[in-house]
Amino acid sequence: MKNTFFSLLIFFFYGQAFSQNIAFQNLCNDFLKGYQALDIPATGLDYKENFASIKNAEELKKQEVFFTGIRTKLDTKNKQEFSKEEALRFKQLNYETSMNLERIELEKKWNEAGRKIPEGGLFKNKDWYKHYVKHFTSRNISPEEIHVFGKTEVKKIQKQIDSVRILLKFKNEKEFYAHLQNDTFFLKDKTSILNAYKKIDSTVRKNVTKLFSLFGIPEIAVMEWPDANVNTPPGMYLNKDQNPYGKDVFQYNFYGTKHSKRAMEWLYMHEGIPGHHFQSIFRNTFKGDSLQNRFFYFGSVEGWACYIEEYGKEMGLYQSTYSYLGKLQWDLVRSSRLVMETGIHYYGWSREEALKYWKENIKGQDEIAEREVTRITNWPAQSLCYKIGAMSIQKIIKKSKLNLKDAHQFVLQHCDFPLEVLL
Repeated sequence: MKNTFFSLLIFFFYGQAFSQNIAFQNLCNDFLKGYQALDIPATGLDYKENFASIKNAEELKKQEVFFTGIRTKLDTKNKQEFSKEEALRFKQLNYETSMNLERIELEKKWNEAGRKIPEGGLFKNKDWYKHYVKHFTSRNISPEEIHVFGKTEVKKIQKQIDSVRILLKFKNEKEFYAHLQNDTFFLKDKTSILNAYKKIDSTVRKNVTKLFSLFGIPEIAVMEWPDANVNTPPGMYLNKDQNPYGKDVFQYNFYGTKHSKRAMEWLYMHEGIPGHHFQSIFRNTFKGDSLQNRFFYFGSVEGWACYIEEYGKEMGLYQSTYSYLGKLQWDLVRSSRLVMETGIHYYGWSREEALKYWKENIKGQDEIAEREVTRITNWPAQSLCYKIGAMSIQKIIKKSKLNLKDAHQFVLQHCDFPLEVLL
């Protein structure tokens, strides 16, 4: 079955082969060679660690000379000579060059100002925050736009949750959320959890061809997240190249010896199939050109996994009102993070103001409020990539004018591109 899957992938990718522009390929190779030689620190999640790793003035000058040279070469290229795929790679090179030159200017100013690492977020460093927003979403979108979008999404999802409450015949929120804390909504032994995920996996595999042309997806092992604690997210995917287990793995959070039944279906779709596991196969199986898989774009990766959760019913899931409610409850968290994070880093909210917003807008999830506010404070812009990425992928699919299967194929084939390039 696995060979069938790979054969179909080969047919899809190489059935759409594009002309080789040797001069352009040489430029890509030169870019990568020079980029690697500069040893530029990767932008991690924790902004304080990123600031601490910024290079000195001499190293930044070398970077500036290199990227300015690349910019000159890109400006002299005749775009008419490119195939469609080469045109996308050309846009990606422009994107990376512009982002790096912007970063270098910010780092030069920071060095000149005395290398003081900001505390409590980036509110006093708004240009840095704007850069982080573009880096993590891979979109040219402003904090103001994100703040407004987040508020709109919060109101929409609150109405959807309230409709579910009414459908389930609960007269008020207090009674409703008290009911959701009932032990019947949690699994407390690992065998039951594994069996439940096995059933979800089987259901998704039976229905996956409704949205995709491919089948025969390699297996994914389900296991408890080792040493989970109060700050551990609901789950995580690790492909076999990222872990010591020698196989693709989906880890679930069993902190407190319980696992939410309401979260299982959306979580498996996000981390497993057709989310990160499905996406990882496309990203890691084929090496089309020198640039492929060199860069990682959170907006493309997390945006896809967030986007595909909307198709739970097509995958045979969300048959239970409570499973669908679980999806809505986490969507409310993601949407609220857009508001709280831009509030902290762009509008100067205090931690207390962010927690107040949480309590006023997210009911029944106070136990994770501190964790989430700490996350968005220490990891500026990372939490934006889910909702902004999903929204962007919706636009890309609409713009493509392809049928849904082919549009999904296009997005997965290009998951190693920044979203701004695909729009």
